[in-house]
Amino acid sequence: MLRTSVVFERGTPALDQLTGLVRWGLGGRIADGRQWISWIHVADWLRITRWCLGDDDVVAAPPPSGPLLATAPSPVRNAELMAALRRALHRPPTPAPLVRLGAVLLRTDPALALTGRRAVSRVLAEAGFGFRFPRLEDALADLLR
Repeated sequence: MLRTSVVFERGTPALDQLTGLVRWGLGGRIADGRQWISWIHVADWLRITRWCLGDDDVVAAPPPSGPLLATAPSPVRNAELMAALRRALHRPPTPAPLVRLGAVLLRTDPALALTGRRAVSRVLAEAGFGFRFPRLEDALADLLR
């Protein structure tokens, strides 16, 4: 069973909504910004999926027989994610009132933005899976170029 964190890919709702907020000047942190966000670049997610289906060109170790968490090895806090997006898109920090406006415009569930989960895959680390995009900054540079 494959459990997946937020998958970042061009043209998907997760990345499009976040980059849209940043481009409109609404991309600041949510609440205190300390909520954890586990994420993964689509290229790494696809490689993990291929490995689980038996492609031994991805990792020499056999795929796991139990649950596997597909997530990058470096979860980030909400404030770090939004700051990285602003840097990647060359946008200034966002004033707090505009962040609240962004949440209203997106009609998001406050619980989704105000809680988080820090997840890292022990199975991937033990198998020696080599991420192409282990750091958020590298993933965003690839996806937003």
